[in-house]
Amino acid sequence: MKIDQHHVYCNPLPIPDIPWGRDAWFAKEYGMFSHENKPEGVTGPDYRSISDPTVFYWEGKWYLYPSYGMAWVSEDFCTWKHVRTEPYCPKYSPSVIPWKGKFLMASWNNPLYIGETPLGPFTELGFPKLSDGTVHIPGDPGIFLDDDGRIYLYSFHAEPIPGSRFFRSQILALELDRDDPTRVIGSPVVVAEIDPHAHPCERAGNANQNTEFGWFEGPHMIKHNGRYYLICAAPNTEFEIYSMEVFYSDKSPMEGFVCQKRNPLTYHTTGIVRGCGHGCVEHGPDNSLWAFFTVAVPYYHMYERRIGMDRVEIDENGEMYCPHGITDTPRIAPGNEHAGEDIGYLPLNGWSRPTASSQAPGRDALYSCDGSALTFWQPAEDDPMPTLYFDLVDPYRVGALRLFFRDIGLDYAAGIRPGAFRYVLEGSTEEKPDAWFPLIDRSASDEDFSLDFRVFPEKICRFVRLRIVGSPKGITPAVVDCTVFGYMQATSLDLTK
Repeated sequence: MKIDQHHVYCNPLPIPDIPWGRDAWFAKEYGMFSHENKPEGVTGPDYRSISDPTVFYWEGKWYLYPSYGMAWVSEDFCTWKHVRTEPYCPKYSPSVIPWKGKFLMASWNNPLYIGETPLGPFTELGFPKLSDGTVHIPGDPGIFLDDDGRIYLYSFHAEPIPGSRFFRSQILALELDRDDPTRVIGSPVVVAEIDPHAHPCERAGNANQNTEFGWFEGPHMIKHNGRYYLICAAPNTEFEIYSMEVFYSDKSPMEGFVCQKRNPLTYHTTGIVRGCGHGCVEHGPDNSLWAFFTVAVPYYHMYERRIGMDRVEIDENGEMYCPHGITDTPRIAPGNEHAGEDIGYLPLNGWSRPTASSQAPGRDALYSCDGSALTFWQPAEDDPMPTLYFDLVDPYRVGALRLFFRDIGLDYAAGIRPGAFRYVLEGSTEEKPDAWFPLIDRSASDEDFSLDFRVFPEKICRFVRLRIVGSPKGITPAVVDCTVFGYMQATSLDLTK
């Protein structure tokens, strides 16, 4: 297969136009909203975030609906295009299904919305109501359309525990009237309940140490080969042990769910890709299964996040698992033979102790390649062309780059907003000023990629350097991660190529 931009992906996904993180004031706003109005009293630096993804595979395209903003579309599952919807911000956890030639959406603490297309525009339909007139306000809802046309809504519920300061997390299922989704048929049913004693991955704390409490959220339902799979997230989104757990039922979408033995489904606690919870599993090309998940990068805010995806399979017992685990190296994209498998590229410059043109106090160059999402290299404010130099020690065939920027100085109220980071990646086989040759040239880019991944024609390099030649006005371009990928050729290298 081709190793190019349209056939290879790498986590975290390079989603353009990542939106403003608004966790500190979501609860103060009613419904979905498109305006930006940070209330007085909300402190802390501005940051960007994208999380809690659901995807909707429709007519050969994937539609991605995350928290904070909508929506993103991909035809090759590698390159994503942002198409701003109206309303734009769904708060948390949007979920979409086709309904009567239109598209029905649910999201956190919001009424149902309806759109003419998968990209809207969306108009308010109303909250689901029980037969006694009680309004159901869904927490982290997942909406599901069964093969027979019946509609179900799943949401988080906190059940008080008498005499305890803790509550018991539950997932409720409601059947909605297929002709009027604001009308609930029957009563809500508990389909899953947290059990931290029996399921260690549900225990709160970054070491899963709290055997009495955990947080159970983000339900998503999918039907595969006649079996219903309920995917949930636990125990806390700010922790690196955040994961997705699977329950299944062979009876119906409202009963008979058991916790599968192969849990958690998505789990990774090291490197750039960690805290892999709250997301979904959905069908892709050729009836393949893919998990989309949140990636924790909680530097400015404990809910600051990005998004990843990986292949899912079904084992001999009908249980879901990720055959390659949670990945952080270049992989074959959906729709291709051997989708989800690695392409043989490995990170070449981890902990290579780069040198830099400058660095701010406490923001050493090493932090650009130390495998952490919570550290970063920051150049001096007066550095005219921030540059990182990496010695790979040996010559390698280099063919891909993952580059994760942090927007230092971001301030929406002051007009300091996101934009394009412009850069050039170069390689060399020897330490000579005139020996550098281009690998990637993004010096004229107008695209807003705070997290970028690029594949390029392989070149043999002993040294690589990143030159940042432009950034949004008012923003200092700090680098959370700069990883070059490639491999060592098995035979002797021809350094003239």
